[in-house]
Amino acid sequence: MNSTTKKSIHWTCSAAVFCAIIALQQQKATAATLSNGWNYAIDSFNDGVTGPLTGGGDFEFYGIAVKETSDTAFVAINSNLSLAGYADTAAAKGNINYGDLFFNFSGQNFNTANAKGSLFGVRFAAGNDSGVATTGVYSNVTAKNVTQTNSGFVNLNQFNTYVASQGGTPSMGDLAATDPYFEQTGNWTVLNEIAAGTKVGEINSLTPATLSALGLNFAQFNAVGSQTIGFSFNKSSMPSGNYIANLFAECANDAIAIKGSFEAVPEPSTWLGTLVGLSFLGMGAAKGKMKSKIA
Repeated sequence: MNSTTKKSIHWTCSAAVFCAIIALQQQKATAATLSNGWNYAIDSFNDGVTGPLTGGGDFEFYGIAVKETSDTAFVAINSNLSLAGYADTAAAKGNINYGDLFFNFSGQNFNTANAKGSLFGVRFAAGNDSGVATTGVYSNVTAKNVTQTNSGFVNLNQFNTYVASQGGTPSMGDLAATDPYFEQTGNWTVLNEIAAGTKVGEINSLTPATLSALGLNFAQFNAVGSQTIGFSFNKSSMPSGNYIANLFAECANDAIAIKGSFEAVPEPSTWLGTLVGLSFLGMGAAKGKMKSKIA
């Protein structure tokens, strides 16, 4: 939808011990995941709105995936929107980008968690309109609406109605398009960027090749957007437990959400105990072999 049209609708102790530890980590990382250690949420392929086009344009989001190891979280996004954003003279900065990625561990809906400042957020697009100064992981987050200054939709109901009227199927990955987790009506109620928060960690950008080496494969779900964006962060920046994570474009021309969980980061003493225990097991096995040879 172009700007004019949108405005019209408001728009190791030993190698064996080391391998054993890695094996334990991999078992935890692949528990309760969909494919090869990655938890995927796949969005509708025809609900991104770009100018007069609905589906397949620059704002089409195809999927999001999250993977964890004992201490690191990996996030990958497949879409047609590059990190450089989308040029639009009607936007306040002449460019529309990704909003920030929110994690909600509270078990409450987004607005309730936002009102309590209990959200976590990741700013990964350095060129967006986030209220925090740098990319990274933030806690005690409150969110804001930036669709009003990015030639965007007034609310989710307007977006859903428009997409459906154009023959598209609005969805949000693991959430239905009309899920009450988000405010659906009202003026400028899509909260898609961090307003304020406390920085608690950095992110590391990951190339498509690195993501592929980590087992990422969006193509198995026919999610083949032109852009695969990835980053990682230390899990200690966030709580353990169940979460809903979500991402909007700054104009709310598409969105996606994923349900998942993080295991707790092991305490150093836990890993030391595991290491010592596995060392003793290795020593016991070695002694057994020696006795067998002597006999």
